[in-house]
Amino acid sequence: MRRWALCLLFATTLSCQAADPGDSSAALISVTGQGSVSAAPDMATVTLGVTTQAQDAATAVTANNQGMSALHSMLDTFDIEDNDRRSRGFSIQPRYDNRRSSGGSLAIVGFTVSNQLTVRVRKLDELGDLLGAAVQSGSNTINSLSFGNSDVEAFLDDARRLAIENALHKASLYAESAGGKVGRIVSMSEAGAPQPRPEMRNAGAMMMAAESVPIAAGENEYRAAVNVVFEFEQ
Repeated sequence: MRRWALCLLFATTLSCQAADPGDSSAALISVTGQGSVSAAPDMATVTLGVTTQAQDAATAVTANNQGMSALHSMLDTFDIEDNDRRSRGFSIQPRYDNRRSSGGSLAIVGFTVSNQLTVRVRKLDELGDLLGAAVQSGSNTINSLSFGNSDVEAFLDDARRLAIENALHKASLYAESAGGKVGRIVSMSEAGAPQPRPEMRNAGAMMMAAESVPIAAGENEYRAAVNVVFEFEQ
């Protein structure tokens, strides 16, 4: 009787190999199984920001700080926790006069200050109100709105199970069509890292909003694929 060793590799790949690889005469069936699940999102991520301009950098920074303080105060009213806020970018850029000076260089006529904050919103039913309030509080840039799920791994595991079922279905179909049946699994490996596909929205149109913003969250799709090699038995 053949002896088999089960090898578990705790990474993105799970492989099972025969301890006795000397039998090269066995016919094999190699398939790729795919699985996907869809889920309604339960959270959103959006980048809010304040951009200010002034003739000198200090004045532009002061005005920007006031706008960001108002933005944080607004987020407090929606119970957005500190761990759901992350500063994404802060910049100070000079603004130039397009007309060149007598020396041939462009004259600085002012400064633009930009500060952005990425916010995770866990109460989707409040997202529209929050975006409207962000504009009212002084946020004049809104970007990168996306919808996700808090328990991503649970949905990815469901997709993995479906991928295995799909691989077995394919292998059985091929084996039966060839007059045989599926034998044991020779090897199995995940085909790349499973990827969630969150819904993305362009939030640029929200700039003009002064009230609650209509939001359509849609669904997220989670996909997984697995490569499986079976023995073919007559």
